[in-house]
Amino acid sequence: MAGRSNRRRHAKRDSEASDPSSPQSSGSQQVAEEKPDPRRRTRRFLLGLIRGYYVDVISRLPAAELRTTLARGLLVGGHCYGPLHPVHNIIVNSVWYAAAFPFRAAASDAIDVDVITSDAITRLARRSLDGLVAYLRHRCPALSHDDALWHLSLSHASLHGAAASALEAVSFGRMELEAEPFQVAAQVARHPKPAALALFATSVLPVVERDALSVLAGKRRLFSDDILRLSAVLQPLPLPDEVQPQPYPPKLSIRINRVIAKRRSNFRILYQTLLDIVDAALRKIARQTGARYCLHTIYGLHIVQAGEFLLEQYFHINFMAWPKGKQNQSQTPVHFFAEAHNPTTRNCSEEEITLCCMLAHAQSSTGHVDNCSACAKSKINMDHPNGEEHFGGHPHNTGETEDDCDCPSTVDVDYRR
Repeated sequence: MAGRSNRRRHAKRDSEASDPSSPQSSGSQQVAEEKPDPRRRTRRFLLGLIRGYYVDVISRLPAAELRTTLARGLLVGGHCYGPLHPVHNIIVNSVWYAAAFPFRAAASDAIDVDVITSDAITRLARRSLDGLVAYLRHRCPALSHDDALWHLSLSHASLHGAAASALEAVSFGRMELEAEPFQVAAQVARHPKPAALALFATSVLPVVERDALSVLAGKRRLFSDDILRLSAVLQPLPLPDEVQPQPYPPKLSIRINRVIAKRRSNFRILYQTLLDIVDAALRKIARQTGARYCLHTIYGLHIVQAGEFLLEQYFHINFMAWPKGKQNQSQTPVHFFAEAHNPTTRNCSEEEITLCCMLAHAQSSTGHVDNCSACAKSKINMDHPNGEEHFGGHPHNTGETEDDCDCPSTVDVDYRR
């Protein structure tokens, strides 16, 4: 154990020495921090807020559906703009997309696993924000990009409130729904079916809104029966003529198929490693505290490389878990942060778990909550504990975690579904 502790201190010192923001590396050189411009500051606030909405939705959805159909529905079609509250928009858009455009491929191609990565959530939050801005600027052509961000920040990313504010209208009552602004928003946000989403938001959802909200009202947790009811309500059969069922994917060349198969195989190995780490972390928690939990889903990951020749690896993982025992609809899963040092690919041991703790602040945070310079340096948005020692856990400039690119353009979910 002493050797492991020494390696952690050496790796941390090496990381700090290579980090220009570290006090140890700056010496007498004092670099004046530039304050972020208002647009970046507002974007950072909104992206943190929207990320929080997605984490909230992930905590509400049933694990079985989230592992299968809803993972694709959420991460591909679950944008947060629409006529409802952002959280409800995400849920209904995800359930509708999964039902209206089911994945059509061989069963062996699907990867059903309790993992949603940080990159996937980050990409979705940024695209949703781009869609919100595009909607407002189409509805109000005189509105600048910065003004649109300002109205969205006032409404906490609610399209209803932001549109009313931008139009100087009363921010309550029924939202005026037009298909064209929604289609523009979906196109800018790179939604795979922009015309279908616009039709759904303006023609289908208003008719069934009361029924949909009756399923969601007062529930912190949704069950499989709730998802079935929502699917039936949100997808009238037969589909409208404007919304064609998703065609079977075209045949790919042998070389492309091999590349995709290899990447899917690599993701399967990574996901199994993550599940083994979380299993070891929960066993360690049970042994230390007596509290037993079952995994809901993993919702964040960063593999930090450090030390000489970057041979040291620290896995930072966010996950949600349910206390074992009787549960109710108002209960929410517990959020955790776990760190593993150089874990084995399979059958991770408790000794490789250097930290596992609850995150009391994860559900209520509206900004970039990580206080980990190692994750911030790689622009990874995760929830980290306060007051607990972990690798990279020292102050940093939160402005470094946000840039203007749609990063990344391809993530693991593109190979899973």
